[in-house]
Amino acid sequence: MTNTVDLARNVPRLGLNRAEVASAIGVSANTVDLMVEEGFLPKPRKWHTRKVWLVSDVIAAMSSWPEDGATKQQEGADDDRWEMSA
Repeated sequence: MTNTVDLARNVPRLGLNRAEVASAIGVSANTVDLMVEEGFLPKPRKWHTRKVWLVSDVIAAMSSWPEDGATKQQEGADDDRWEMSA
């Protein structure tokens, strides 16, 4: 019979709370709030009072961030958010 620890180890994480998102990307929880406000991270999903970020949404958002050292031309001429946040 499989115990609970084995089951938890084999179930993929689909959602993260605010503190887990912060830990996963190496920032503070307050920075997560700022990143959501600035559009760098998606808004969380909500169920009653619980807020959860889908792992896939966080990955997709981060994948759209420019690479370090990317030029304006590489990022796309219409994306001025990166200059404003610097």
